[in-house]
Amino acid sequence: MDLNPKNLPVAEDWFQIDPADEFGIRRIREPYAKGGSIWFVEGEDKCLLVDTSIGVAPIRAFLETVSDKPIVAFASVGYYDHAGGLHQFDDRLIHKYDAHRVRSPNRQSSVVEFYFGNALKALPHEGFEPDDYELTACEPTRVLSDGDTIDLGDRIFEVLHLPGITEGTCGLFERKTAVLFTGEALVWNGDEIYDGEPPERSDDADNKAFCASIKRLRDLPAVIVYPGHGQRQYPQIMRQVIASYFA
Repeated sequence: MDLNPKNLPVAEDWFQIDPADEFGIRRIREPYAKGGSIWFVEGEDKCLLVDTSIGVAPIRAFLETVSDKPIVAFASVGYYDHAGGLHQFDDRLIHKYDAHRVRSPNRQSSVVEFYFGNALKALPHEGFEPDDYELTACEPTRVLSDGDTIDLGDRIFEVLHLPGITEGTCGLFERKTAVLFTGEALVWNGDEIYDGEPPERSDDADNKAFCASIKRLRDLPAVIVYPGHGQRQYPQIMRQVIASYFA
């Protein structure tokens, strides 16, 4: 696969960050890459990074200019566009059933071979070779199960196991504020979620489990939704999209 990297410019500022919204959530953008949504929450004691970029640029160093608090990095799925930057952090969280994807990644398990070929609009630095890109292996410092919590001091996020895309796909829910992070279980491409069955990029993809997972999301008392791809949405839109899936 020849991506002609010489035809791509070098980006000066790889990351951008939005102001905090009314729920204290900030979106981090990789304007030169096609990847997952990245969300940042600053708590009293720690910060939470929900999905970690594609990992080609130093997202940790960027965030350390935003806050001096320790950062807990959470990957909602072991795909490169969600777990790419996980290795850069001291606290690395992923569901136990997707931990193998970051411990011993390969181009198929991390979906690099399916999506990375057209992911870049620019290079993160001189000499970067897109053909050589791989998800950087790392050992999770904590493997998660359904119902576990992530405590930032004044904010507590509950882990939601949402299998279907992979066996270890998961999201987060803060019961105090009713903030919901869906991870890869719910993404926005326009106003649609996955059409038909979830992509069979993983040998553990399971449409029956996926249906149960999005029904679980539908039934949560969320007031705002931060998806794995795309902009934040209101829950009534999420429920309409999920209903259309079963129509």
